[in-house]
Amino acid sequence: MTIQRSVFEAFRVASTELGMCSAAWLFTREVAAAGGDALVRELQETLGLEYAALHAVTERWLGGTTKPAISTGEVVRACAGAANVAVVGVEADWLDALVPLLGDAKVTLLTSPLVPVDWERLAANFGGRVATLDMSAVQQLAGARSVLLTFCYGTRGDQTWVDPLWMRVSGGDVRTQFRSIVGWEVLGTAMQVYPRWLTETSADDFAELVS
Repeated sequence: MTIQRSVFEAFRVASTELGMCSAAWLFTREVAAAGGDALVRELQETLGLEYAALHAVTERWLGGTTKPAISTGEVVRACAGAANVAVVGVEADWLDALVPLLGDAKVTLLTSPLVPVDWERLAANFGGRVATLDMSAVQQLAGARSVLLTFCYGTRGDQTWVDPLWMRVSGGDVRTQFRSIVGWEVLGTAMQVYPRWLTETSADDFAELVS
């Protein structure tokens, strides 16, 4: 058994719809079920060289970690008391764990026409708990009880990597209009190949960077 070219395209679609890290864990599990560690290593040495998050997840799998450690405690604390939680980027597994814990807070996915995602279908998966808003209108959600949240990957010292959409929202004017800017580290390990589908930024951009 070997990795087929169709897997490459399927991963590209899944990483857009589910998030880079969520898709990486899904594909690693499925590949391991089909061909064991040998096929996971082939996935790492082919598609993993294109997607740094996938490379990192397969490395963790081969080291004996078979599922992500999704810890919500710190991010729930960072969002405590918020009336609005605006989210940039998608990580389905992490949002699935977080959204039910946010109480009465209104959770909004900030969308972009530049990203080929069916945002309304994605939001519908949360049973009415998640709304959508074009990111150009992000200031509608600003306020003293509003939190702006995004996902971070492979944080190392004062560097971290984010969905490129974050750079369309982040800025001094936006930071001053939200109670807090929160980065949620989801990869949990350093990346060993260049993360060409992510954008580097400073960890100092975030009032809180939680894992």
